Amino acid sequence: MRRCEFCDSPVPADATTCPVCRETIAEETLERILPLLKRPESKTVRVRGTVDRLWGVIRRPAPTYRDIGQSPDFAGPFIIIIANALVFAGLFLAMASKVTQMGPVFDPVLNATVIQPVSVLNLDVSMQFYGAALTSILPSIMMGMMYLFVGSVFAHFAFKLAGGTGKKSKTIAIVGYSIIPVVIFRFIAIIFVLAAMSPIAFESFGSWQGVFTALYASPIWLTIDWITQISFLWVGFLLIFGIREAHDTSTQWALVVSIVCMIVLSWTFWTAH
Repeated sequence: MRRCEFCDSPVPADATTCPVCRETIAEETLERILPLLKRPESKTVRVRGTVDRLWGVIRRPAPTYRDIGQSPDFAGPFIIIIANALVFAGLFLAMASKVTQMGPVFDPVLNATVIQPVSVLNLDVSMQFYGAALTSILPSIMMGMMYLFVGSVFAHFAFKLAGGTGKKSKTIAIVGYSIIPVVIFRFIAIIFVLAAMSPIAFESFGSWQGVFTALYASPIWLTIDWITQISFLWVGFLLIFGIREAHDTSTQWALVVSIVCMIVLSWTFWTAH
């Protein structure tokens, strides 16, 4: 909660006039330094649909989070969790496409079948990899929901310590919508893998189970982890809007709580690895 610079009375976080002394209150320092953090002028905003909110979090976070804070929903966070599971499965298949095995390929120049390295996704063993990707979707969804629940509990506790007034439903909604950058950056990681990952010879590992182990132990996977880590910076930026709008705190307090949440998120992410 902010305090009036003239009479030191508590005032709403987005107030421009003190309700006690009626003096005009200056805009918060962070909002002057970073215009992107400026609050929406309207006290209320129209209730948006889920798709509009998903796009709005990326394009116009300030009014979108005010909308989410006034009317929280769980459809958006659930869609994001499903999208993350699908992208994660796609990321595994992108890496698997770089695993090669010697196999017959028709060469139109020679007009004959030759033996050369072929992606395992184009061979008989491909079902092992497609099956692994498909079976990973449900556990990823369950893991995403667990992270959303545990993360929201911690975040809500932190928001309350910072003087937040919002309900748990608001916390779950803003945390859920703020995970969008992770999905976007993991999709970028798929492009990175397809463009930069060197082929891996299947024969070097003896079995497709050995290939799975090699993929997750490869340097490229560490790069993907760092790409995910970078996405947390965007997540933290979005949380500033969400904390501020859902819990009626100042921008400064929202920034502090967001930083704490990102430190815990990063520590949890690397500890799980």
